[in-house]
Amino acid sequence: MMNQATLARVADEAQRFIELANALHVSLETERRSRVVTGTRLSGAVRRASMDLTRALADLRRSW
Repeated sequence: MMNQATLARVADEAQRFIELANALHVSLETERRSRVVTGTRLSGAVRRASMDLTRALADLRRSW
């Protein structure tokens, strides 16, 4: 059975990832310096949110 707490955590992590990814996308569009997205605080936050989302999704799959 799916755990409601795990499902809520996945939804929160997904929302956090989407918000950070959108912010990074906007940042790239406004700066137009480079299409390479490495070494910035925001790109690191996106990567971290992606890892956290991946772990939350794995926990969700295990809870079935």
